[in-house]
Amino acid sequence: MNLSQLQREKSISSGMVLKSGLLLGIIGVCSIFFTTGLHHELSLTALKSHQVELQQLYAESPWLVAGGFLACYLPVIILNLPGGTILGLVAGALFGTLAGTVLVSFASTIGATIACALSRYLFRDLVQRRFSDRLKRVNAGLHDEGALYLFSLRLLPVIPFFIINLVMGLTTLRLTTFYWVSQLGMLPGTFLFVNAGNQLGLIDSPAEIISPGLLTALALIGLFPLVTKRLFVWQRASQRSSEQREKAENKPSSLPATVSNQLRDIENRCSECGACVRNCTFLSHYGTPKAIAVNQDFTWNGALSMAYECSLCGLCAAVCPEKLDPGRLFLDLRRTFVANGQFNKSTYSTILRYETLGRSKLFAWQGIPDGCDTIFFPGCNLPGSRMATTVQLFESLRRTIPKLGMVLNCCNKPSHDLGRQEHFAAAFGALRQSLREQGIRRVLVACPNCYKIFQQYGKGLAVQTVYEVIEVEQGTMPLAKTWKTVCVHDPCSMREADNVQKSVRRLVTDLGLEQVEMKHRGRRTLCCGEGGTVSAVRPLFAKAWANMRAKESGGRILVTYCAGCCNFLERVVPTVHITDLLFLPETTRPGKKSATRAPFTYLQRLRLKKRLQKEPALSRSRTHNLKKQ
Repeated sequence: MNLSQLQREKSISSGMVLKSGLLLGIIGVCSIFFTTGLHHELSLTALKSHQVELQQLYAESPWLVAGGFLACYLPVIILNLPGGTILGLVAGALFGTLAGTVLVSFASTIGATIACALSRYLFRDLVQRRFSDRLKRVNAGLHDEGALYLFSLRLLPVIPFFIINLVMGLTTLRLTTFYWVSQLGMLPGTFLFVNAGNQLGLIDSPAEIISPGLLTALALIGLFPLVTKRLFVWQRASQRSSEQREKAENKPSSLPATVSNQLRDIENRCSECGACVRNCTFLSHYGTPKAIAVNQDFTWNGALSMAYECSLCGLCAAVCPEKLDPGRLFLDLRRTFVANGQFNKSTYSTILRYETLGRSKLFAWQGIPDGCDTIFFPGCNLPGSRMATTVQLFESLRRTIPKLGMVLNCCNKPSHDLGRQEHFAAAFGALRQSLREQGIRRVLVACPNCYKIFQQYGKGLAVQTVYEVIEVEQGTMPLAKTWKTVCVHDPCSMREADNVQKSVRRLVTDLGLEQVEMKHRGRRTLCCGEGGTVSAVRPLFAKAWANMRAKESGGRILVTYCAGCCNFLERVVPTVHITDLLFLPETTRPGKKSATRAPFTYLQRLRLKKRLQKEPALSRSRTHNLKKQ
């Protein structure tokens, strides 16, 4: 059993002890509450008998009384003990409508959030694991409309208050969202109840029960759910009308032939065997490719946006017995979305800014020695997250390729995957032409995404990974003693690159590491979660991919050869980059951080550029003559 597994078992064991202790504590508090008869004290009659004394004490020490009220009210709300409604009425009688509303509003929301957090801590992991398949749609729906759904439940109190707290704790709804939505949603009802309590506090004789103020307060409490329901019915009707208008306005005359042909092909040939659905987070939510082709109206731009939830990893094509490629369909749908003018840049502003800076004059550079026909193209992520490793890798390559050049630039894959085909073709085309004009014939890449782009669009440029070159030309690498047993994660963009996969595994073996292959590897590898920029619109899908990979690793260390995969996966499972093991193994030891995090990655890229500019051998620096696309 390795160190990671021991730590994991220890963490699980301590977590079980804490949860058991917490449950026993809750049971103990509830037992004391009922056995001591406290529930009889929280009645309207009992509290009414002490009203005068409490009001006098409040006049003398308002903060003391308010604090005492909170000390009583919070446990009642958190544990759903009898008396919550009575205490809300008492707050109105004691503090007045305005102060009572503020106090009860914050106290009830804080109590509800604590109850939600307790439910989440004690039961969510168990429920999510046991019913993961059934809860996928629930989690996705809550991610999209969870705030509106919770607001409706709070505003229209059909489901008991405590049940909402418990059930929401079992979901993936963020606690911060739960808090502020509950605060707003419960505020109108809180005001009505506290106001009713204020009116009740003014009654001194039975005859005053029919006072206008009290009758009005009670009438408002009765009318509130009816009015709220009517408003929701009106809102839904308005929303449907708006969606129908939007659908009519956004509907293009026809789909491109490439998309129509693919939809028809999938509809005719997909056998709905379920192989792709079983392996894909996206399809397990939306259904088989045939179901999507038949049921979705992609002439409506609203449906086209679904394409941005697919990671474009290609696993569906790899497992399809009919050799269909739904990923290609979703890429073409993205291009259609852009062509229709529906693409929202602001949603992807971070990754697009990252791409733009990568090919800007500030960060882009090229050093090409005389007689150079081969360059090292490290991409954007590796130099930023692992600047020292990139330098070591370049120096190692130059020992066998003395006239090796270096080009710092971006392959523009983000725009490619987002469907911005015209922009991508212009930007990458200019880069390719520039390299060709300077006599470059071969490009060595460390980034799998760069590899895929150059392989598919780099006509006239042979592309090869550094992992193949190092393995073939450098021979056996130094033994790495950091870990004993590892799993190799193949990036999805290298799904068809069998030679690269074998080269990386030979490197791992030469480092003295034992490998355990995972279920999804090679051609059937999983996406790390970063693919297709899904995290910008469906972070739950992205996280689900990463969790699947973490589960398959069985607690072992992951070794990968994609800096993006490494950065994304190490959030859920220990992950190291193969180049760190090769050149800076000391940074991969437990407790060490080998990667630089954003925004400091930009600083590292500038440092690398500055360092390379001082290299005498790199005699010709890049002339920035590419137009900004």
